[in-house]
Amino acid sequence: MSLQSKKIFVIGGGIQGCATAYFLAKRGQNVTLIEKDRIGRHASGVNAGGVRRLGRDILEIPLSLAAMDIWQNLYQEIGEYAKDFHPCFYLKVAVDEAGREIGLMRAENLSRAGFTHEVWVEDDYIQARLPHLSTPTEGGLLVEGDGWATPWRIVQGFANVAKKHGAKIIEDCPVTSLTKFQDFWKIQTAKGLFEAETVVNCAGAWSAGIARSADDHIFPLEAYAPMLVVTDKRPKILPAVMGVLAHTLSLKQLETGQFVIGGGVRSKANTSIDQSDVTLPKLSSSMKLASKLFSEIGNAQVIRCWSGIEGYMPDNLPVIGRGRQNGLFHGFGFSAHGFQLGPGVGEALADLVMGQQPRISLKAFRPDRFVN
Repeated sequence: MSLQSKKIFVIGGGIQGCATAYFLAKRGQNVTLIEKDRIGRHASGVNAGGVRRLGRDILEIPLSLAAMDIWQNLYQEIGEYAKDFHPCFYLKVAVDEAGREIGLMRAENLSRAGFTHEVWVEDDYIQARLPHLSTPTEGGLLVEGDGWATPWRIVQGFANVAKKHGAKIIEDCPVTSLTKFQDFWKIQTAKGLFEAETVVNCAGAWSAGIARSADDHIFPLEAYAPMLVVTDKRPKILPAVMGVLAHTLSLKQLETGQFVIGGGVRSKANTSIDQSDVTLPKLSSSMKLASKLFSEIGNAQVIRCWSGIEGYMPDNLPVIGRGRQNGLFHGFGFSAHGFQLGPGVGEALADLVMGQQPRISLKAFRPDRFVN
């Protein structure tokens, strides 16, 4: 049986799954994506939309850089949906001496490792780039070309272009079991039984259950609910995406003038009933920090709060690689910072499925790293 005729099933319709299906379909593979709810329904469609290389774990930087190559040429991949990516610059400022020490140390460590995308800048430079900033800083780390995107639009873009290349997408199709029988995987779902030679598990916070069903590694995956706030429309004052060193914050201003405030502050999530909570005191702390940076935010009215369900690994690094049994691959556990990585992960998983060498090493993300 030729590789092109083998059936490949991708489980999960977030950005990792949709990008994987896209790169496989683009290469002429027989791929079907199944999603338990709707495309982009959970973490990939309701996150802050940060497209950043800034602040990555050093083990994750090569993957982030590879993904950014795709983001910077996104129109060639997903066409008009690429207009929902807004490159600008990403800046993490220090508001105290502790943050400055962390930032300077990181800049030095990255330089020693040969990475040049993050640049340390002092307060005078920051004030010139952000004249509406309401507080002096202790300097910060900056990356030009990082930015933000409308997450559900990007995910839908990958899904739609995958379909144009021949991929099948089946929504409202939760997987109830995944078992190996001879050379085939039997995928039992709410819409019947499917068979495939290859399965790619991109099921987000539900991925550990899929792996257990397949008698694969036991993954210490925990589900939480990253929370966000959006305000009413305000005057345009912020041309960047911002964070704060040593604090949890992601702040941007949409083209409408609305501020979106998040950054990984998380609440409880229940994957068995698809429920995520919003914890107002935690969100309030993010709002106060954002208002310290820009006093205009203190005058803004919150119009909506929400959260999504995301899977977290103990080391905050994703799982990307081959499963214990032939024909099973994993891509999950992105711990609330996987959106920008999505295109790079999709390309890498497509490479693995097709027996090709990914452009970067995936060793740091190997699925068996928690096996004793």
